[in-house]
Order: sequence, then structure tokens, then C-alpha cells
Amino acid sequence: SFINKFSIDNINSSIWRSMCQRILPSEKTKIYHERYHEKIIQFDHIKGQEFKGIMNYLCEKTGGNIHDNGTIKIDSNSICNNECLPRNLVDYQSNNYYYSNNDENTSVCFDFKDKKVQLKSYSIKSFNNFSNGSHLKNWVVEVSKDKNNWIVVDEHLDDSTLNDANVVATFNTENSNDFYRYIQIRQTGTNWQNDYQMIFYYIEFYGILKYS
Repeated sequence: SFINKFSIDNINSSIWRSMCQRILPSEKTKIYHERYHEKIIQFDHIKGQEFKGIMNYLCEKTGGNIHDNGTIKIDSNSICNNECLPRNLVDYQSNNYYYSNNDENTSVCFDFKDKKVQLKSYSIKSFNNFSNGSHLKNWVVEVSKDKNNWIVVDEHLDDSTLNDANVVATFNTENSNDFYRYIQIRQTGTNWQNDYQMIFYYIEFYGILKYS
């Protein structure tokens, strides 16, 4: 539009300087782009490598448990004791596990802080317990930008997939085409032992990680 309407005969020194200022980036613009430059890494689930996703990457990148070193925050509204903490869910090289009290609506929340995740799938390893024990049966996975408004991206009712010892299973998510700071797994009913204890070894997320 500018080329079609503007004639070179109309250009004087003042107009030329204005054009140069608009075309060339200022120092402020350069700083802005550097400050808000973001890295984006995609993690696809590979069968047989169920715990080589986003959180394992962050553990390796930071050299330790990502809750302990402050990379992300993992908390729960129900914890059985000081050994069965939710931070154990990313200790992929150990036999530690997370174990809740017998509380309804138990949840574990993952706060990625300055990072964002577009969740596509997740993997869980069940506890070393007998069939029809305290294995997940009814649950949802939710995402949020502010920890107040949650979107359910996966839901399971009377699901027997994890109803045995040391089962590793991967579940795809839906309605997750945006980036979110928080991911939460929440129990929505009884487990296979018909109480509300939630216990499992690991969880891992797949999708796209965005961070500065």
C-alpha cells in the first residue's frame, strides 16, 4: 500500500529519517525480543521409554529432583506420611512412591512456574500391589493457567488399566491445544480397593515444553 501510494518525489530529509526509524529496530525493541525469546521443545511418547518425557528432561537438565531444586513445584492436598511425598513421582531411578491418606477428591498438582506445557499424553506406573488393591480407578487430568480455572483433558471412570502391580500405561489427552502452567491429576471416586487412598510410583508428561 505504501509503495503504491507514495512517490519518491514526496520524500525529503525529514520523511527519510522517519522512514529509517520505523524500519530499523531500536535498542528497546532488540532487548524486548531477547528478553521474551522462548525455547520450545516437543516430547513425543515412545513405547518402551514411558518416563523419558518433559519432567525427566528437566531432571537431567537441572541435575536432580525438579521439586527439590525448585524447577517446578509438586504438591498434594493429601499425604500419608513424610516418606510418601508427591515429589517421589519424578524419582524415576528409585522405588519411591506417592501415597495419600484415605481422603476423597485427592489431587497432585504440578506447577511449572515460569514454564508452560501443552499436554498431549502422560504415563503412569502403578504401585507394586495386588490386583484390586489401591490402584487408580476413577480420575481426571486437568490443566490450568491460574490454578483457579481448570480444564479436564482426560477422564477415566471404572478404568481397569492400572489395576495390577507395576503396570506402565500411557493415556492421550484431549482439548489441550494451549499452553498451561499447572497440570493436576485428581481422583474422582474410589480406587479398586473401594477406598480413597491414591498410590503409584511415577507420572510423566508428553507434549510441548515452552520456557525462556
